[in-house]
Amino acid sequence: MAESTATPRAGKILYPLLGIALGLGVAVAILVLTSHRKDPPPPAPAAKLAGGVIREDSGALREVLLHYVPKLEPFVADAYADFLGTLDPATRVVFLVPKADVDGGGPSPRDALARFLARLDPTHALEGRTRVVDVDGPISVWSKDRALVLAPDGQATRTALAIPAPPDPRWKERANDWRTLAQLAGAIPDQFYVRQLPIDFDAGDFDVAGGKVLVDDNLVTKNRARGVADITELRKLVETTLGLPVQVLGHADGDVPRHHMSMYMAALDGGVALVGDPRAAMGIVGASFVPGETDPDTGDPLHADFSDAMIARFDRAASDLAAAGWRVVRIPEVPFLDKTYMAYTNGIYETRGDVRVAWMPVFDIPQLDAAARSVYESLGWKVRPVRSRGLYAFHGTIGCLVNVLAREP
Repeated sequence: MAESTATPRAGKILYPLLGIALGLGVAVAILVLTSHRKDPPPPAPAAKLAGGVIREDSGALREVLLHYVPKLEPFVADAYADFLGTLDPATRVVFLVPKADVDGGGPSPRDALARFLARLDPTHALEGRTRVVDVDGPISVWSKDRALVLAPDGQATRTALAIPAPPDPRWKERANDWRTLAQLAGAIPDQFYVRQLPIDFDAGDFDVAGGKVLVDDNLVTKNRARGVADITELRKLVETTLGLPVQVLGHADGDVPRHHMSMYMAALDGGVALVGDPRAAMGIVGASFVPGETDPDTGDPLHADFSDAMIARFDRAASDLAAAGWRVVRIPEVPFLDKTYMAYTNGIYETRGDVRVAWMPVFDIPQLDAAARSVYESLGWKVRPVRSRGLYAFHGTIGCLVNVLAREP
């Protein structure tokens, strides 16, 4: 009986000690395993894609791709009107629309788009040169970022749509956006085919101009978990895949402004690189500028960020471009958050004959808009303003809404 009464008391002491020892053993084992864990290997470079990636600084627009989402029409209507209403009549348009919701009631997305285009152009000429492709919805309006486009050449008779690795399926619009390119190619197979690259990217992570591909350290950060350890690995991968020399801006995360390259720079025809200038914008709107919009991710009011750290990112981009041989020209820009900018560089560009046209975002701040416009005009560009005040808080403007499918040589 004495033994039976002693055993529970000993257990009260012994079992916790055994638990602690077991926990320590597991912790040591995890440390040993993680100490021997290696970084993921760099992704195997895809074979060079046939065709040439479409440059963004020159050539007349032959065909452009946009998304139409009926419920988002109020956000994009002004920008679409300013862009589509001033396109050359020879430019063809492709619209992707989500398939009709049979239980949704109201006009189908196709019908809603037809009505929208008729309001933009009552002659129906715009609708007459627009092709509509139905895709699985819901989708977003951000057409540009879903694919890099490579024009046909001697090795390829069709246009290549280079897409990234699949996105997180929990983001339904983004996942469906990723699938739209295959559906576009399926609808027009004699014109398009799709190739998936072994990295995560948005097309806005690239700027293609002057026979070069520009990328930045943001793309390394985005793909470090995929084995892209540094800018050397990134350069090797992109050069192999696209067959063009690559210039990388920045070295480590935060060296240059975060988010897409077009949010802080644009490489233009003639070796000019526009780079945002927060100092110039601060001189116009003031250091404590509050525009009135809110961050859609948090609901908090937006406040301009003219901190030394933010300005240094723009300066680093400018110095890296200058060191690579570009003639850097600064243009006013208001940064807010890491993805939110009043950026005049997020435009669309074409050269048609001797005329250079820039569809430039404007933000209903007359002095700021005029200062940016004067920069383009001083460089010989004809500016077509695109109203973007309703878009910028959602981390994009006209340059994110339009993907160029084809240009004249």
